[in-house]
Amino acid sequence: MKLLRGRAAALAGWAAVTLGWWLVGRLTGDRLSLLTCAIAAVFSIVTGELADRRRRRRARNRAAKRRASTGGSSTG
Repeated sequence: MKLLRGRAAALAGWAAVTLGWWLVGRLTGDRLSLLTCAIAAVFSIVTGELADRRRRRRARNRAAKRRASTGGSSTG
């Protein structure tokens, strides 16, 4: 059941981003189709997820270097 909630949340998020692209197109006077907006939404979401993954990896590596330079764990 938890997996279903995760998929439903992901689908709702994608639909919200698609709607956002469509509304931006309407506000700027462009007549973007929903398919174009859906493709833009997928691109935006994938790019954001990749950037977040890179940010987390860099933070993890910085923390590991910090622990290595102090000579061990920071718990005591």
